[in-house]
Amino acid sequence: MKNYKKISLVIFVLIIISIPLSTFLGSADLGFREVIKVYKYHFFSASLEDMSLNSIVWNVRLPRILVAIAVGGGVAMTGAIMQAITGNIMAEPYTLGIQSGAGMFAAFSIAFWGKIPILSTLSTNLMAFIGAMFSMIIVYFIASKERGYSNSKLVLTGISISMLCSAITQLIISFAPDNSKVRGIVFWMMGGLGGVHWEDVPFAVIAVIIGFIVAIILAEQLNIISMGKETAVILGVKVKRLDKILLITVSMVVGVLVSISGSIGFVGLIIPHITRKIIGANHKALLPVTSLLGAFFLLWADTVSRVIFAPRELAIGVLTSLIGVPFFLYIMKKEIR
Repeated sequence: MKNYKKISLVIFVLIIISIPLSTFLGSADLGFREVIKVYKYHFFSASLEDMSLNSIVWNVRLPRILVAIAVGGGVAMTGAIMQAITGNIMAEPYTLGIQSGAGMFAAFSIAFWGKIPILSTLSTNLMAFIGAMFSMIIVYFIASKERGYSNSKLVLTGISISMLCSAITQLIISFAPDNSKVRGIVFWMMGGLGGVHWEDVPFAVIAVIIGFIVAIILAEQLNIISMGKETAVILGVKVKRLDKILLITVSMVVGVLVSISGSIGFVGLIIPHITRKIIGANHKALLPVTSLLGAFFLLWADTVSRVIFAPRELAIGVLTSLIGVPFFLYIMKKEIR
């Protein structure tokens, strides 16, 4: 806990260093001097003869890197929040079915865009965000009905809705008009930052900042609720109100991020767990370090996905799953013991 500020500073510096380093790497073979020329062109008004360099470095790689930082930080932070809310270290943001809801609406948008009038006015990103929020509302409504609200009920409802949305998505794929639509849906669901533009950066960054501010304000209550909801009630925490605020926050943040990046799993599971092992479970320290470590992790995961099979690109969601599944099994094995 005492060293969390130093750890945060170190990770922050590593991220700042990694941003220009990552712009050197990609399927287009660019030299150090060529990349530096682009930065000089933007920051010092130097001349740039080859504007294709500007397109590659400034318009393609840099916004992608910044969104990777936002997505990694946001998903990791919301993972820590979900684990506190549910009292389960194997929970993550997608436990609520947010990703599956976003995927279902995005698949519908991709498959039938142009055939249904209203879809022509809505982007796939907006439909994905609507789907994420819709699935969260359904999960919370079902979980809080009848005999009361509990962690297990929330998680089980989230899993059920997630499976339902996934089944409907498969149905949409089956009825997609042509193969190009199917490829578009599959590519979106694998997760990736290849289609990111500068316009996406402020949405991702603002969503994460708002979520972080809310979480830090409620960090002390997160510490209390982590000890158990019965204990939290005794200590005067309004548990249902707190859960509602945090679930709305998580859904808003993840909804925005998923709408931009598609499905990128396991970051919200892996990073909070690693951070908790390093600095403990105090959320005043856990949240900032988790956010920074998640940002650093996804920045380099995205960089690796760009270069490992260049000129082809590995979907970043595939890479994080390849890392995350063994880690998940390791955590589960330790929990059983």
